[in-house]
Formats: sequence, structure tokens, C-alpha cells
Amino acid sequence: MNRLILSHRQKLDNLFARISSITTPADQSEWSKYLCVLVSGFIEESLRVLLEEYTKKRASSNIQNFVEKQISNITNCKTSRIIEILGKFSQDWADEFVDQIQTKSSMKDEIKNSIDSVISNRHDIAHGRNVGITYARISAYYSNVKKTIEILEDIIQ
Repeated sequence: MNRLILSHRQKLDNLFARISSITTPADQSEWSKYLCVLVSGFIEESLRVLLEEYTKKRASSNIQNFVEKQISNITNCKTSRIIEILGKFSQDWADEFVDQIQTKSSMKDEIKNSIDSVISNRHDIAHGRNVGITYARISAYYSNVKKTIEILEDIIQ
């Protein structure tokens, strides 16, 4: 696993472990909102890191600079956005991603729905809307997001 992504993942894993010990449901729910925002950032940052690493290995400095500027503001990484970005690099990557998130889901669309829910909830949280995210739910989403990042690492090489 990429060392930057691994470091980011370990920080999140540690925070999830700390928040799991909070016994007050209301407090745990508030912290779960924060976790949702961080998980959303984990998706965006991981995709950015993988694409930058790929470009550094294969392209001239001019192309590296161009790609870095194009992907520096990757946001709202719902599944459709990830597929769109991957498709700009390679349609095979996009197709493989779609296939893998279905194959590695324990039920239909589980990984896709987890990614999309994290991003939707993050958007609602950022705009001050009420969300009913629980620790159990964000933990399940995070588990699927980790699978997503592993899939992306396998594809973007």
C-alpha cells in the first residue's frame, strides 16, 4: 500500500478506535459526523495520491504538472465522479473499477452506496443540515471505502 495512503488510513483507524469507546450515543453521533468528513477526504486524497504517483512514474515533468493541476481540486468523489476521473485516464480503469466494486460488494451496490452516502452526508454536514449518521453506519461505510482504495490501488499502476 502507498505509504501516504497507509499513514492516512492508520490515523483514521486510530480515531475510529478512540470514538468507538465513547458510550454516550449523542456524543458518538456528533463524532461520527466528523469521521464522515474525514472519510470523504480520505477518498479524495487517496485518488489524488494514486494518480500523481502514476503520472510521476510514466510522464514528463510538463505532463506531471498538468495532471497535478487538473486533479488538485478533486472533490465530491461519488462513485460516478471516480468513474469519470478514471475514464479520463483509461476507459479500462473505469470499467475495471465498476466491475471490482460490484464483485467485492457482499450485497448489490454495497460499496457504491457506501461511497455515495459518505459524500452525500459530508455535503449535508458541511451545509449544516441534520444527518442521522451513527457510528455503526460510518464504520460500515469506512470499511467499504477501504475496499475502494484497495481496488483503486490495484487498478492505477
